[in-house]
Amino acid sequence: MQGNKSATTVEAEIKAYPDVVYHNYRALGLSLQYEAITPGTDASKCSPQDLRLAAIDIYSGLDDKKWTCFPALPLSMHVTRSEAEVSINHDSKGRDLINELGEPQRKGGGAGDRSGPAVWMEWSLQLKSPSDLGARREFKMQIELAGAAARGADRWNAERAGTCNWAVITIS
Repeated sequence: MQGNKSATTVEAEIKAYPDVVYHNYRALGLSLQYEAITPGTDASKCSPQDLRLAAIDIYSGLDDKKWTCFPALPLSMHVTRSEAEVSINHDSKGRDLINELGEPQRKGGGAGDRSGPAVWMEWSLQLKSPSDLGARREFKMQIELAGAAARGADRWNAERAGTCNWAVITIS
């Protein structure tokens, strides 16, 4: 990724696996996830033109200090589920996300005290096209929460998960 003349070039840290190739930009708090265009093909052996962007991960830098916070916050989207513009800031908490997006269609994680993912919530949404009022694009947004309150037996208590900041946003 390159910026203007005064900015430096940020090189991707590439991690390739049979099912996915990640281009990690830790200094930008951003990871791009690519999959093979042809199902059943080993993504780690594909050329760039044989891969498609499958998901984008945006990091807050709160839970994992190897990542910095994505600098282009707030993340704003015009979604049809809430019929409003959703805005996710660096300090958005679990309760803020539910207030803006409604109850998630799926949720999980956080069962282990330290192992495995923390609490996550997923919404199926439609993105409004700013240029074509009738156009809609479906996508999923999964948000993992940060902190000790996002783990353990009572993690879904509103006073626990509701007070946690977000850690990772995955858009697919």
